[in-house]
Amino acid sequence: MALYTLAPQPWLIFLDDSGIYLPGGQLAIYVSGTMTPATTYTSANGTPHPFPITLDGAGRVPGGLYLQPGLNYKFVLHEPQIEEPLDGGIVRSQDNVEAVPSSAGASLSVVIGGDVTNLNVAGVTVIEYTGAGDVNFRGFVGGVPGQQLIVRNLSPTGKVWLWNQDGTAPAGASLLNRVQTGPSPITNSRGTASYIYLSTGVWAMQDYSMGGLITPPFNPADFGTLDAAIWTVDPSDEFADGFYIEGRLLSYSFYFKRTSLSAVTRFLTRAMPFGWQAGYIASTNMTWTLNGSDFFSGSVIAADPLRIGFAQVPSADWPAGVNHLDLVGQIAIPLI
Repeated sequence: MALYTLAPQPWLIFLDDSGIYLPGGQLAIYVSGTMTPATTYTSANGTPHPFPITLDGAGRVPGGLYLQPGLNYKFVLHEPQIEEPLDGGIVRSQDNVEAVPSSAGASLSVVIGGDVTNLNVAGVTVIEYTGAGDVNFRGFVGGVPGQQLIVRNLSPTGKVWLWNQDGTAPAGASLLNRVQTGPSPITNSRGTASYIYLSTGVWAMQDYSMGGLITPPFNPADFGTLDAAIWTVDPSDEFADGFYIEGRLLSYSFYFKRTSLSAVTRFLTRAMPFGWQAGYIASTNMTWTLNGSDFFSGSVIAADPLRIGFAQVPSADWPAGVNHLDLVGQIAIPLI
């Protein structure tokens, strides 16, 4: 679909004050209200015109004149060049020339993964990721105030990661997500994120759905305690360890079986994944067993913003042992 819209008159012919066409005249197009040259295009897919545009022998703009929807322009028509560009006299000037809005926004397909800091979304309403592996969107350039943008993940294997106010994004391109810390993932085609471009020069998230549960890569260093005791969770001990974001609320489901503890301790901990940070947590939606005994009640707290804490109810030390401790539960964590 076209990224740019055709100026109202498809074949623009420029005339002098006597109504005679102006062969070789020069057309300078600026950003409205300024003397900053604006980029205009010869085609709907974005082939730029030179600046200034030199009219043909019939006073016409060579090719079409395509403008970016949502922008205003200033047209300044000059007589033919004498020695230097735009040294011919000014015939006429017109400010606040508004581009004709497109009847439907363009869909932009991204087929290559990796880091993307300056994706040009001028005239785009939908971004569809179809590549292999993950893609990290850190910034979108070319936005205009009021422009709305939907991001979808159509990759069969990869995830879309939307990074909040990333420092590598160019000025006016950063994303303002609901979750301030860490990225917001879209795991599959059921997930989506929508943004609107604000006059302050930022893409503000309006709606967000993750699409499906995500399980971080296993790392034994993510599991520990608040003291010198060592809580050992092996890959075979991890039956469930899944996260799902809805808005700013993180749902966490876990089931760790036959874990080991080197010494008694009051709290077991699990690191928050993907750079997310937890707000206040206080949940008793956890149970635990010792050596296959009956289930007992437990609680989940925020040990600190970077770690989830597991404790017994009533409060007591976790006993030391080998392959003796199971924990299972599901909690909701407000994210910072």
